[in-house]
Amino acid sequence: MADVTRIAFITGGAGGIGIAVAQRLAQAGMAIAIGDTDRDAIDVALGTLRAGGCDALGLVLDVTSESSVAAAYAAIDNRFNRLDVLVNCAGVQGLDNGKRPPVETMALGLWKQTLDVNLTGTFLSCRGAIPLMRRHKWGRMVNISSRAARMRTGLGNSNYAASKAGLIGFSRVLASEVGRDGITVNCIAPSRVITAMTLSASDSKASFEKNIVETAVGRLAEPEDVAGMIAFLCTDEASFVTGTIMDVNGGSYMP
Repeated sequence: MADVTRIAFITGGAGGIGIAVAQRLAQAGMAIAIGDTDRDAIDVALGTLRAGGCDALGLVLDVTSESSVAAAYAAIDNRFNRLDVLVNCAGVQGLDNGKRPPVETMALGLWKQTLDVNLTGTFLSCRGAIPLMRRHKWGRMVNISSRAARMRTGLGNSNYAASKAGLIGFSRVLASEVGRDGITVNCIAPSRVITAMTLSASDSKASFEKNIVETAVGRLAEPEDVAGMIAFLCTDEASFVTGTIMDVNGGSYMP
C-alpha cells in the first residue's frame, strides 16, 4: 500500500469538521473526494485543497438519498478506481428555528429528519463503501457520534442524542461484519466543536460558556482537534483499532 495513493471520501466535507478532516488527510498524501449539499461551499473547499496540491473531487451529495449516494460512489470509482477511507461528517443538530424542542412538542418531521441525516445517511454511505474497500482488503471508516450519546446533555436534545447513540451501536456491528476484510470502523464522540452548525443554536453562547467550565483543558474543541484523531484512525498504525468510541472532549466526560 505504500506506493498507492489512498483515496478518502468525506461526507459533509465542505465545512466544519469535514473540511478540517479533508485538509488533514490531504496533508498525509491522500486524494480527496468531498460530498456536500452546498455547491458553492464545495467549490471553495476544492480551491483550498487543490491550492495545496491535492487531487480533489467535489460531489453534490444528499446522504439521505440512495440514488445520490450511489451516484457519488460511481463517480469516485470512475475517477480513482478505488476507495480507502470514508469519514462521515454529514450531520444536522435537529433544531427548530434555532431551538432544541423537548419530546412533548417535537414535530415528527424534525425527529425523522435528524435520524435520516445523522443515522440513515451514515448507514447508506458505509454500505456503499464496503464493496470498493473490499476490493483491496483495506479500509478505514470513521463515524462522527457525539458526547451527547455518552452522557446526559440537558433538555431538548433527544432527536440528536438518539441519532448519535444509534451510530455507536451501528458502528460496532459493522466493525464485526467487515473486520476480516481489513476494514476498521470507529466512532469519534466529540464535545461541542466550534463550527457554523453549532453556532446556529439560539443558546450557543450560554452553552459554549458552560462547556468551557466543564472541560479539563478549559476551552472548546476546534475542528482540527477532531481531525487529528480521525487522521490517526485512518493510518496503518490503527489497524488493530476497531469498534471503538474515541472521546475527544477535553476531559468533559471521562468514562
